[in-house]
Amino acid sequence: MMKIAICDDCIEDIKTLEKMILRNTEFDQKAEFGEFLNGETMLDRYEAYDVIFLDILMKGKKEGTEIAEKIRSRDEDVLLVYYTAYDYPASSICTTNPFRYLIKDACPQKTEAELRKILKEAEKRQKLPCLTVANKGKKFVLRPQEILYIAILNKGTAIYPTQEKTAEICKMLNQENVPREYFLKSAERLDQYYEQLKDYGFVYGKKSYIINVCYITARMKDAVRLQDETILSIARSRKKEFDDQYSRYWRMQGQ
Repeated sequence: MMKIAICDDCIEDIKTLEKMILRNTEFDQKAEFGEFLNGETMLDRYEAYDVIFLDILMKGKKEGTEIAEKIRSRDEDVLLVYYTAYDYPASSICTTNPFRYLIKDACPQKTEAELRKILKEAEKRQKLPCLTVANKGKKFVLRPQEILYIAILNKGTAIYPTQEKTAEICKMLNQENVPREYFLKSAERLDQYYEQLKDYGFVYGKKSYIINVCYITARMKDAVRLQDETILSIARSRKKEFDDQYSRYWRMQGQ
């Protein structure tokens, strides 16, 4: 299922874009659309989208570029496409790393050709897992490369982001101080996350946590040190399995 968000204060423009997408792709009814008339509503109901089409000039408190910055704070990899009636200077939009810039009144054949490229790229990126986690009423999307480790917490889990991702989250939450140790609570079980992430470098260190091996900076006798200086011990019963998976992951990276 391709999840596509369209944020535009004109419902007619939203419907026009949806029809073009369905007419020019192979997805047809496999596409699920989220329609938003302003950026604030989209941010409040944010999910892990494959593509976001965003108007730049909308009625509301924030322009599209401001909404795009907040999207990037939550999800730095989502395919972001500006869909607008105005030709803005590149300097005002490039910081949000848009994938494409579509002009509403452009030649239909050109727009539809661009749409095919956009959705082909989205389909390619769909293979990567992503975790949607809520914190203080806001939703954040984390990719495997943004997570240091995940540990059991009560009946759910605690997800520990990288220092860079933590800084982005704190900025989004208007927190001036970035804590050294920070985690997001999730109701998902650890074994469920392991099934999603085991092919992306995550290995059990103990039955209570899985570690992203790409952030291991030192392997000690009974523990590992991560990029942020966190020390995690490796259970004796899992030591051989851990080392085997650790070595296999890096061999695969070298291929």
